[in-house]
Amino acid sequence: MTLKVVSAKLAAEIDKELMGPSIGFTLQQLMELAGFSVAQAVTRQFPLNKTSTGKTNVFVIAGPGNNGGDGLVCARHLKLFGYNPIVYYPIKSGRTEFYKQLTNQLDFFKIPVLSDKEKDSWKEYLKSDKTLCIVDAIFGFSFKPPLREPFQSIVNELHDLQDTIPIVSVDVPSGWDVDKGPVEEKYISPKVLVSLTVPKPCSQLLNTEKTDHYIG
Repeated sequence: MTLKVVSAKLAAEIDKELMGPSIGFTLQQLMELAGFSVAQAVTRQFPLNKTSTGKTNVFVIAGPGNNGGDGLVCARHLKLFGYNPIVYYPIKSGRTEFYKQLTNQLDFFKIPVLSDKEKDSWKEYLKSDKTLCIVDAIFGFSFKPPLREPFQSIVNELHDLQDTIPIVSVDVPSGWDVDKGPVEEKYISPKVLVSLTVPKPCSQLLNTEKTDHYIG
């Protein structure tokens, strides 16, 4: 089935309309829906009752923007679904009080949040015997190349292990141009892509034999 896609510009206009006076969604509502959708995709793709390995760790890497916020929400729901999420949040957003509330909620549910000060400890979760999957919630459709540190190094790490641990990308694989696709030699090829609201043009460049595509 061919899915309709929208450009980065149109995706931004859709978000603006959804949060405009005629519809009235808040950013918090949309982020809650997005994060919940990603968590549902993880449970569908990696159901605990069918996982013979007994692994329950889901490693969520959150960026500083709205895509990262979706990841924080996803982690909270995964905890309630019975998984053991660990969040790596190297650059915390100070954009609004809402992001602080999201991390407070993770603390309330005893979900570990690793910061950039723990540059080495986060890599211990990049092992297939510990981690069921990685949620890539670093950058979304507003990403503009090039990647900068620490995210360049993070994406390089994910590229090197993506054949060992499946990656679930939120809306757009991090480091991809939303319209044109990969912009670096080392790029993420996710096992799962969860497009939010509608798919973006880069989703058409994924290998459908290797990537399962959900619409959240």
